[in-house]
Amino acid sequence: MSLLDKGGGSTWTTLFIGPCYRAGHTQGLRAMKGFAAALLIWTLLSPRRAGGEAWPTHTACRNGNLQVLYQSCDPLQDFGFSVDQCARQLKPNINIRFGMVLREDIEQLFLDVALFSKGLSILNFSYPVCEVDLPKFSFCGRRKGEQIYYAGPINNPGFEIPEGDYQVLLELYNQDHATVACANATVLYS
Repeated sequence: MSLLDKGGGSTWTTLFIGPCYRAGHTQGLRAMKGFAAALLIWTLLSPRRAGGEAWPTHTACRNGNLQVLYQSCDPLQDFGFSVDQCARQLKPNINIRFGMVLREDIEQLFLDVALFSKGLSILNFSYPVCEVDLPKFSFCGRRKGEQIYYAGPINNPGFEIPEGDYQVLLELYNQDHATVACANATVLYS
């Protein structure tokens, strides 16, 4: 017995499938269910960004002449990121916020950072965020489909940002080298 037989179902079901069912048109009901299933599968499996569209550019922080912008480079997923204090002099501990839904398990998590200015590589480094024996954050060990959200300090080398435009490529990847998140960031200081 279907939900319609019991008088239940969603408003969408009642409006679009219900009239076919009530009129005794089982072929129409099957066709509408097939169409709804196909639409749902197409929506879930078709990345909206696969057609060449890029994710929107977000502002991580802005303060006077300093601005940090980022854009997800993962064609299937965007994420949220912000920095509490946007200052030319980066302190060794800055507070950030980061949130996303995981598409991969993160038993181990690594961060690769590449810094460029005027097309020239300035800095490259890798940092282990989550290690099996040393989970540094509460989200270490989370599984695919779970949401992670972190708000708090991160350790970084304190330094002063010189005047200029910089491009930063960031990639978070797991123990299987699967991308968890990636971003193209721009730091503008004039």
